[in-house]
Amino acid sequence: MALQSAWDDSTVLSGEQKQLIHQCLPEEVIEGDITAAPQGEEQLDKLQRVLAACDEISKVEVAGGAGWLNETGRAFPNAIRSYFLRAAVYFHRLEHTLPIDFVTTLIDSVAGTGSHIATLNYDELLYRSFIGSQLFRPNHYPIDGFQHQFAEGNLERHRPTYQGYYLHLHGSPLYFTDGQGLIRKTNLAGVNALIGHSSTHLVLTHVAHKAAVIASSPLLRTYWMKLEEAMNESDAVVLFGYGGEDLHLNSLIGRYFRDKPVEIVTREKPAYLVDNGTGETARWQRKLNVSNVFLWRVHSLLDHRNWQWSPE
Repeated sequence: MALQSAWDDSTVLSGEQKQLIHQCLPEEVIEGDITAAPQGEEQLDKLQRVLAACDEISKVEVAGGAGWLNETGRAFPNAIRSYFLRAAVYFHRLEHTLPIDFVTTLIDSVAGTGSHIATLNYDELLYRSFIGSQLFRPNHYPIDGFQHQFAEGNLERHRPTYQGYYLHLHGSPLYFTDGQGLIRKTNLAGVNALIGHSSTHLVLTHVAHKAAVIASSPLLRTYWMKLEEAMNESDAVVLFGYGGEDLHLNSLIGRYFRDKPVEIVTREKPAYLVDNGTGETARWQRKLNVSNVFLWRVHSLLDHRNWQWSPE
């Protein structure tokens, strides 16, 4: 829905740019209707490779001199990044809210333990629920590195026992680079004003390219560096609604939680897919390269309340 919504916004992509994007999609999509947007990250492999190639060529072109890219080629990376930003904004326009008791138990747990929060999606629902809560009380609030602008020094914790990190590992449409090259964050009400901007602080691509996109953003590089610090000092990790397909994250989990508790909150499966949990537990152990996996199966992810449970 998000990719299609952005595709349908005529202020983001021209007809020519849509044609170029379609040429970068899998063959079965290329042959389809030009009004149809990419259907998911798995279709964006070639598109990301073309975007990276245009970026690399642009770096060696000299202003006023002969170049390899025409005007369309030079504009293509910014157009793609504007498209991805517009897709991410889609989630910030929804009017859904999280159940109050779900939010309350989560906030109580994070505030009581000084836990870190790391998200992979653009988590507007979570962020909106946290604003104004006890989680942001003075001197204890989780920090994201923004004080007027982003800086690594803003992630220094003066009370690490009570203060964790809030790391948007795949970025946010709230993040933008201003005309002076400073990374800033708008508020929820201001996200629509960023439509049309090109953002390098979002990860929306095929899994094979996520690490490279992260490396291209100083903000995201810092977040992933701080994630390792957070993992190293943590006694356990809760993976909530995680599908397990981000290989760069799996590698870190295996490194820092090999012998620590790894709690996984997942939806219940139909009876014919459940084998008393043994098979699923073993699958997660292999995927993450960890030994102590504890599964929470819930009908809906929003039914989960046991944030402070700790296995013996």
